Amino acid sequence: MAAEIAYRAENVGGRIPTKKKEIGDMVSSRENIEQRLPFLTGQETKVANYILSHYSSVIQCTVADLAQKADVSEATIVRFCRSIGYKGFTDFKINTARDIIPKERQLDPVVVEGDSTETICRKIFASEQKVLENTLENLNFDAVQEVSEKILHAGKLAIYGTGGSNAVATDARHKFLKIGIAALIYSDVDLQLMSSTLLGEGDVAMCISYSGSNLHVINCMKNAKAKGAYCVGIISQPKTPLDKIVHTRLSAAYDLDYFQSESVSTRIAQLAILDCIVSSIELQDYDRFNNIVNETRIATTESKY
Repeated sequence: MAAEIAYRAENVGGRIPTKKKEIGDMVSSRENIEQRLPFLTGQETKVANYILSHYSSVIQCTVADLAQKADVSEATIVRFCRSIGYKGFTDFKINTARDIIPKERQLDPVVVEGDSTETICRKIFASEQKVLENTLENLNFDAVQEVSEKILHAGKLAIYGTGGSNAVATDARHKFLKIGIAALIYSDVDLQLMSSTLLGEGDVAMCISYSGSNLHVINCMKNAKAKGAYCVGIISQPKTPLDKIVHTRLSAAYDLDYFQSESVSTRIAQLAILDCIVSSIELQDYDRFNNIVNETRIATTESKY
């Protein structure tokens, strides 16, 4: 015990020293945990023991999943990951995946070296078709209708997302603008946060997130909900922090063979859900929206041959 106290006292914040991990580092996440195990707190040790006993399956867990299985809080999971030298849970899973997934499948688990171009195309299309089918199978049609009605009657619509999800949000802005609904989309994170505080009752805040645990998106949705806006999330991972905030969740499936921060097939599923929402809005007042679509089409004809 005295040795542990002395060890902690020599390090900033009482934590063990951590080294920034590079892709070429030889130490696996398992070895990393085992080396640091004597210096973890009691709750962190519970997390470590569970992970070491279920190492091959932990990369498919969300923070909420792992917290429940290890019988600790979600905050403990994050603290554990930082205690062993990772930025957070996602960083830990990415590094752990390098131990579990064969090297030849880490770049893309669907295709393998030596596949012909035709084989690559067939595999990718099959993978994305499967994700779309799974999304449709689990889609809550009543929820799609409710979201469509909320957006139709909303004072403002703001859509939040980062990275690839922000690209989906930008595409959504185009879809909504074609039917006369001007959605607020910002790529700058500060502008997103500012806009979320300006929403109110009768407005709709939508987030697009693969992980459901992006802190920036969570803060935007918290702000919007606190102001009285209706909150909807297009989310892929189950049991996420965003699920506790949004009024309505629409689930976009993802390929379980992938372990990436997000797969392209998931973005296609997200776009398909947005298409469903837009079409549902259009059919609630067909003549009105048909006229608007014709007007927006005419507006862009001068720039086309």
